[in-house]
Amino acid sequence: ARLLDPDDFGLMAAALVVMGLGALLAQLGLGPALIQRPDLEPIHVRTASTLAVTLGLTLGGVVALGAPLIADFFRMPELTPVLRLLAFTFPLAGASSVADALMRRDLRFRTLATIETTSFGVGYVALSVVLALLGFGVWSLVVAHLVQTLIKTTALLVFQPHPKRPVVDSRALKELMTYGGGFTLARLFNYIALRGDYVVAGRWLGAASLGLYSRAYQLLVFPVNLFASALDRVLFPLMALVQEEPDRIRSAYRRGNAAVALVFFPLSAFAIVLAPEIVVVALGSQWLEVIRPFQILAAGMVFRAGYKVSDSLARATGAVYRRAWRQGVYAVVVVAGAWIGQH
Repeated sequence: ARLLDPDDFGLMAAALVVMGLGALLAQLGLGPALIQRPDLEPIHVRTASTLAVTLGLTLGGVVALGAPLIADFFRMPELTPVLRLLAFTFPLAGASSVADALMRRDLRFRTLATIETTSFGVGYVALSVVLALLGFGVWSLVVAHLVQTLIKTTALLVFQPHPKRPVVDSRALKELMTYGGGFTLARLFNYIALRGDYVVAGRWLGAASLGLYSRAYQLLVFPVNLFASALDRVLFPLMALVQEEPDRIRSAYRRGNAAVALVFFPLSAFAIVLAPEIVVVALGSQWLEVIRPFQILAAGMVFRAGYKVSDSLARATGAVYRRAWRQGVYAVVVVAGAWIGQH
């Protein structure tokens, strides 16, 4: 934040909106379907792996070819080469998505955390800072993202081997997609809710405003990801294991909500009061315009974190279609609010 300007972060934020949507479509809920399925057979794993690799290659090609059109939509010509380089992450992520899901199903969170921490440390903490110091601007973020994905993919394939011989079994595909289809629909609506505001800000307010807003949003989601997302990653596979035991499910749900409330009610108040100091320490004195939007976003921190527990419950019990319509309402409200707000 001290080496780059809002335009750089705005370009990267716009690119990651596209990459996130593509990743959602490339996965089709296959990973969560593997985690949630009570009886997993090798044919399910091979079918999911084949489809994930195929979709990754396809989405990578689509984004690379469609980059100029996407850049025109955002009114950011500089976005085209950024998207074309980031498109290589799709086949990489597709190759390792099944390994990632199997590791979560087996509750190997320590290994997964080590892989994610190492890849992030090499990509963003080390490489991106060096490139930013050398004056590479937005490319310091782009290359960091690509290198992080490459390291994570390699490590997942090494530490979680699984059957990879290509096959598409109709029975296995149907069983996976019955769950995965509803999951993807809900994720699509959720993604629109989480990134629809970025689209509105980027298209109508420009890269600099999107850069400022994205930094405020990242300050909000940092503690949420640190705690609530970690809780969700553990709760989902654990609840899936005991999905036929209502008493244990109920206990896990209540404990999860209690933990979120205990952490995020005081943290929200802390963030609102000390927002000026947090922004200056985290981002630097040149980012003072981030303070007010961060304070407004921080007022909803407990709700932003709390719905993840309910989300874990819905996915673990297979209620993915009921989850989808709720996420659809969420998406409409966020995009409509952002569109009104940009005026």
